[in-house]
Amino acid sequence: MRFRLKRAAAAAVGLVVLAGVAACGGSGDTPDYGPYSGKPSTPDFDQRPSKARGILAESLRLGERIMYATDIDPDIRMGRGGGVFANYLGLDDSVISGPEVRAAKSHDPLAAFGALAANQSYADYTAGKPQKFLAMSLIEFPDDAAASAAAADMDRADFTANADNAPVAVDAFPSAISHWRPGIPTLGSVMAYKSLVIRVYVEALDPDLGKLVDMVTRSYRRQIDLLANYTPTSPVDLPKLQLDPDKLLSRTVLTEDPTPAAMKFAVWGTHAFSALLGKPAEDAKTNADRGLTAVAISFNKRLYKLRDSTAAKSYAKFLDEDPSGPAYAPINGVSGLSDVSCRQRSKPGTDSVEARRFRCIITRGEYVAMVYSNTDTDVRQLAGAQYSVMGATA
Repeated sequence: MRFRLKRAAAAAVGLVVLAGVAACGGSGDTPDYGPYSGKPSTPDFDQRPSKARGILAESLRLGERIMYATDIDPDIRMGRGGGVFANYLGLDDSVISGPEVRAAKSHDPLAAFGALAANQSYADYTAGKPQKFLAMSLIEFPDDAAASAAAADMDRADFTANADNAPVAVDAFPSAISHWRPGIPTLGSVMAYKSLVIRVYVEALDPDLGKLVDMVTRSYRRQIDLLANYTPTSPVDLPKLQLDPDKLLSRTVLTEDPTPAAMKFAVWGTHAFSALLGKPAEDAKTNADRGLTAVAISFNKRLYKLRDSTAAKSYAKFLDEDPSGPAYAPINGVSGLSDVSCRQRSKPGTDSVEARRFRCIITRGEYVAMVYSNTDTDVRQLAGAQYSVMGATA
């Protein structure tokens, strides 16, 4: 059967595991692709004007500018999720609070990306215990006036949600609107920056307001530096933005409806992609050092583009043997394809909605792909088709 991957954005950490796949051998020299096609797909999702697609593409552009929390405090190194939280309906509450989402909606948000990090992973965190935490969010609006109005409304909505909130000044940024609950070691702040709203939420180990304000101040400075050369797409041009101008998604086996969606069918830059991994800054450096240039997510498949074929072979080996991911034991690959490596998960996983019992990693040219399935026969058939598609479109 075909395996369909469905995961929340905060679980995006699992995307790091990618590897080389090979075509499946059948009887004689005829490859066994099962229900899959070994020919490249030609979806036209990027050809028609689409505001929904444009919002996604613009959000991923913002993600390439998002600040990593380690820029502020090296202890805040563990990724806690985030990602795209804008769509054609407005924003969702996966990164910012519900009141802020509702307040921003009337100002027509055009893109949004957030990154959450802490000094410990979810697995190690105990609710109620002190922690260091930083959430950075970028929200794009049609113009500067809309951003300013949205920032004011967002703060007002969040401020009035709790009677204990008190306003806080961030002297280095007079236009920032901030508040905290005295005695609680957290501080939230929003600020309009051109046509964007920068939203920062920090948590410290103790309720020292001076330290919290300093964290927010340094976060604004760093984030503004990263936005220095960013040019927002005009609202009229947003529907024309392409999600996949390099046709990376056409190099994957098409298994479901090719409707753009951040965690199902999209192409990510390496900075935004790394922001959602287990250790964003460290993973970003690893990916850069190994020559990763882009990641295409296509349902139960991932396609990594490397700088050249040598880097691809090295990256496939790295992903296949990565000790930080779930434990997988080697199994037979695809007959006749040495560039495919397959594995079976050593024990059932609880880190995704559907179990990913089998995976294959495929290497071809400057590309590495990883495919998943719940059965060994299906994963080999999918791997074989994927290997063929990668060659047909090379």
